Amino acid sequence: MKNVLTQVGTLNSLMMGDYYATETVGELLKNGNIGIGTYEGLDGEAIILNGVAYDSRADGKTYKMSDTDKLPFATVCSFDENQKQNQVSFADIEELKKKLEDTLHSKNYFYMIKMEGVFKVKARSCYKQNEPYEPLYKVAQDQREYDFEEEGYVIGVYCPNYVQGMNLPGWHLHFLSKDLNHGGHILKLEGQDISYKITELNEWNVILPYTKGFEAWDLTEDLKEKTKQVEGSSEK
Repeated sequence: MKNVLTQVGTLNSLMMGDYYATETVGELLKNGNIGIGTYEGLDGEAIILNGVAYDSRADGKTYKMSDTDKLPFATVCSFDENQKQNQVSFADIEELKKKLEDTLHSKNYFYMIKMEGVFKVKARSCYKQNEPYEPLYKVAQDQREYDFEEEGYVIGVYCPNYVQGMNLPGWHLHFLSKDLNHGGHILKLEGQDISYKITELNEWNVILPYTKGFEAWDLTEDLKEKTKQVEGSSEK
């Protein structure tokens, strides 16, 4: 099994409003069986689990996606289930991220995590956008947030700091309920005795999109602060 993280699109192009998609679910799944992302038009939060793609949308429901559905931004890998199973407890998402980072072999590699247990979660999703697309930091002001406390999965990717702009440095986590009915991008998270496995990935394959936005925009703008706004809750 190759330790490859396959990425579709770039974070900066998504932040600027490039929600056009050229990669299908079927093509993406050839590169991995687990991962996260979003769908064409920013239509919900993608969670890929055991080779099946799901979409947690702003209506609070989760849908199974077909091979012909498309994604403008996603990260996947072939997850090694033979990894050692670990346990962790945490009072909030920052404590979890700190504990996980302390266990990493090196912060200069990529990692994919699969967690299982009973979680207390605040998750978000955005409504599908219509053209002309607005930047993500504006769209996220109208995000929908949901609270769950139930059994499920947390799927996430860790990216090193040097990929800023290409992807999100640190941990990026999505939730999917065990009954597969709801989920989303995680804003807040608590858990006790949560089991998890981590796969280290030392190869990074990026599929750049053939879209009018990607071809035309200046993607060198520093969007770090705006990205932080998007990653957070709308609560004041």
